[in-house]
Amino acid sequence: MEMCNTEMKKQVEKMFCELHSKSENIVASSSVYKNASERIMKLISSRIAAESEGYIVDMYTSLVKRIKQESFFQDPNHLNAFYRLNLREKLNDKYHFEVDSLDAFQKGVDYKEINRLYASLGAAAGTLAVGGILKFAISSVVNVPFAVIVAGAATVACSSYFKIIPSQNKIAFKKAVDDFLLGLEQDILNWLADVETFFESQINTLYSQD
Repeated sequence: MEMCNTEMKKQVEKMFCELHSKSENIVASSSVYKNASERIMKLISSRIAAESEGYIVDMYTSLVKRIKQESFFQDPNHLNAFYRLNLREKLNDKYHFEVDSLDAFQKGVDYKEINRLYASLGAAAGTLAVGGILKFAISSVVNVPFAVIVAGAATVACSSYFKIIPSQNKIAFKKAVDDFLLGLEQDILNWLADVETFFESQINTLYSQD
């Protein structure tokens, strides 16, 4: 299974193209930096969480289709052993995609709470890169609130630029958001590649047991 196939990349690229456009519109229509940052943070985190859950489903579906074509899994015992791996459930346990289930979003955007969670997970993973934290979740016992990771990264990215850039400078604000989205797009692709590696490592345990 090749996760980063043309179709998957196109889906990710399409999502980020739309996020760039919508974020640009928010910057253009907002006169207050804090309000614009909050709207952009919620837009990016909720959209990426929703789409990424769909990517996991698509990858798992492709995986099932592929292994059913392999001679090894023509044996019903082998195929049943694959299903007992519960790979989709394992990933669902690792990542929380639903934004509305998170206190930080239910009670309104709480920058302090989001930054606290983001920083604590970053410290555990040894990096503040979104892809690095998400990769860490696969091999750890930590359940990662997906939207908080993305929202935390967005908050940090915007605030770091505006420590030195006047809030009225919309061109600089737009560039900060664009730069963040460009990096995040690659982070998401890297994370999906890590999910693929996880799938493959789990399947390899079945071959070795035969």
